[in-house]
Amino acid sequence: MEVFHRAADLIGLDRRVRMELEEPDYEHIFYVTVKLHTRLSPLPQAEQQKFSDLQESELLPDGLEPLLDGSFVFKRRALINATAQMRGGVLRLKGKGLYKVVPGRPERFKAYRVQHNQARGPYKGGIRFHQDVSLDLFKVLAAEMTWKTAIADVPFGGGKGGIKVDPRSLSSEELEALTLRYMYRLKPLIGPDLDIPAPDVGTDAAIMGLLLRQYTDGERERHRLRGVVTGKDTRIGGSEGRVRATGQGLAYCIQEWFADRGTTPAGSTFILQGFGNVGSNTAEILCGLGAKFLAVNDAGGTIYSPTGLDVQDLTAYVYDNPSNLRRTVAGYPKAQQISKTDLWDVACDLCIPAALGGEITGPVAERLKCRLVAEGANGPTTPEGDRVLAKRGIEMIPDIIGNAGGVTVSYYEWIQNKRMEHWSETEVNGRLEQAIKSNYRIIRDISRNTPRRTATHNSVRYCIGKEIDMRTAAMVLALKRIEAHYQLEGFSQ
Repeated sequence: MEVFHRAADLIGLDRRVRMELEEPDYEHIFYVTVKLHTRLSPLPQAEQQKFSDLQESELLPDGLEPLLDGSFVFKRRALINATAQMRGGVLRLKGKGLYKVVPGRPERFKAYRVQHNQARGPYKGGIRFHQDVSLDLFKVLAAEMTWKTAIADVPFGGGKGGIKVDPRSLSSEELEALTLRYMYRLKPLIGPDLDIPAPDVGTDAAIMGLLLRQYTDGERERHRLRGVVTGKDTRIGGSEGRVRATGQGLAYCIQEWFADRGTTPAGSTFILQGFGNVGSNTAEILCGLGAKFLAVNDAGGTIYSPTGLDVQDLTAYVYDNPSNLRRTVAGYPKAQQISKTDLWDVACDLCIPAALGGEITGPVAERLKCRLVAEGANGPTTPEGDRVLAKRGIEMIPDIIGNAGGVTVSYYEWIQNKRMEHWSETEVNGRLEQAIKSNYRIIRDISRNTPRRTATHNSVRYCIGKEIDMRTAAMVLALKRIEAHYQLEGFSQ
């Protein structure tokens, strides 16, 4: 909240409005239970000798679903025409080794939904499935959604939620059951005009489809409720351009940064931290604009190519490779494997953090050899990192405009659902480009204290009479837009 308080002080934010925004409206914590299936877990090396004479078992291959930890989820169909030899709960899978049968059991998972502010419209924010989530994290992320929706100038507030779970530790059926149970518990708290979830880390369009089904099951006018979640598949009410929207919005900001200097991204170089939805799509779009992709890091490893990475080939290696269970860039054969610390030493024009928060720390910022940090992730730069970047003259596109493309197109999806319409990708991207670039220009004008009214944007009412950094300028824009609702509508009694 450091940036929030700094911007609030600069604009003299009304004390009561500040108090309304300092804490969420609601913090929901609840638990969901799911029955986990039987697993075949690799037998520890120390126990294998006593089963050395155990005969091999042949099970139906598609009845065993591999997990990241080397175990298999056992499904009943695995026994169709099977030949099984088991002793002491251990069997030897043909060509794989010895495995211990771990019986299925019910498991309890902690779940959250934080609803930060709805002054400008329904709560809006993603559903995150990750093992490291917490109430404090979701409070921060929900507040960031309040700022982001205001900056994007869409009529939503901010929210965030999810489940404390590593989705890669579950089978597809278990993940579906967990998702449906989460929505069963969440349903009284959300709605298409109350709180509208969307994908986030660990969730995608398929998860949104499951949430939609569970929410609308049994409802008489279920199609009127299609807008209860966004980020859906286009075949069930999703918007064209939504999958690439966050990366596309960041690319539009980067284009504006270059245009302000009389050039384009063509011929520039960039490094990327994170190769999920945001990172991979940003890389593909920038490469399409003529930029060179030098290096990328994700949770599994880091790769580098001085001649440039082929983003489409890399995407196929990560996402269309059945043997790459971790969905990681590590092991990509057409690049050098380097350490994560070496990533920050790669000389480039752009550094794009597009994974989790807190990556660009003070020491990392000291090492960077770039001209611009363009934030695709939420909160990737620490306050110390910000200060070091400013001292070194490295410019910044802050996250709350850099990754606002996702929530902007979520709004377009919501409108289409309300109207029972379906827009073309060309129309969606045209609207997105206008929205992102106009708001980026307003933030730039606030930062430089150059109030202007043009055919595309009007920054006159937002400039504060002094120059400020881009992150604070973005927060000033958000707070002025939110404060206007309290000033003009007043407070309910």
